[in-house]
Amino acid sequence: MNSAASSPSPALPALAAMDPRLLRLLDAILDEVHLARAAARVGWSLPAAASALERCRQLLRDPLLEDGGQQMRLTVTAQALREPLRQILDGTAEVQDGPVAPIPSPAARRVRILMPDYPAQVVAQPLYTELRTTAPALDLEFQTWQGDADAAARLEHEQTDLVLGASAPTNTLRGQEVLRERCVAVMRRDHPAAHQLTMVRWLGYPHLQVGSHDTLNRMIDQQLAMQGLRRRIGMVVPNFLMAPALLQGSDLIAVMPMHCVPAATAAHPVALACLRPPLPLDAPPLRLLRHRRHADDAAVGQVAQALERIVRQRFDLR
Repeated sequence: MNSAASSPSPALPALAAMDPRLLRLLDAILDEVHLARAAARVGWSLPAAASALERCRQLLRDPLLEDGGQQMRLTVTAQALREPLRQILDGTAEVQDGPVAPIPSPAARRVRILMPDYPAQVVAQPLYTELRTTAPALDLEFQTWQGDADAAARLEHEQTDLVLGASAPTNTLRGQEVLRERCVAVMRRDHPAAHQLTMVRWLGYPHLQVGSHDTLNRMIDQQLAMQGLRRRIGMVVPNFLMAPALLQGSDLIAVMPMHCVPAATAAHPVALACLRPPLPLDAPPLRLLRHRRHADDAAVGQVAQALERIVRQRFDLR
């Protein structure tokens, strides 16, 4: 008897650990050698299929598709997956002495996320939609944002898994910059200071401060103090979602990163005026952070990858 024929493929354990929907997409990719056609074949959106392909690449430790010049081609490993994958989908594969049993995925858990309310309201729905397809056993928990300092501390103490904010990386907190934006002074369109925002005019009106944005608030006050100036905080609110209606109905002025200024909607149809502040003020870069303890955590890694891509897609053009 040919021993090679009876030996289980080394790809079987990795394939058996994958969600059946990932396997069906992978099967379509191996047939079509084209991500968009494979996605259409199994009824997935292209972004969800792209995320799923990346997940397969991580699990199988191979790019699977590579540039063949005129068109994509399967890698050697991908070609070798055809028969083991078909065996699993047909329910005929065997690993060691018994049938292939579903292996709990490392993504079968809850991932906790901390970020300000805006952009959370923008990214939460597309993030859930994508992960519902690519990681259906994975649950998400958006936690209450209380500022960058609190978020960094909660990462350190294992009270959250991912932070999207302005905290800087440390020896234990790893992350990358996902968005850099400018700060804008925001007020109603017919505000007396909207046509020419000088320092005198800017400081002549009460300011609306979003209390949870501690990094930006500290930057503004430090720059003013260096010039012997201070602003009057007329109102403090806990989150960005309260700001539009307050700004539209008063003489309050707020300073926000541009991505935190919501576009006009049915609820708030009047667009706000966004002007350059009379300070050389750069918005803190938005970083996606996780603790080094999660360096090899597949579930946290998958959410981080999807979240980074969604943030870039939704905010880069603003």
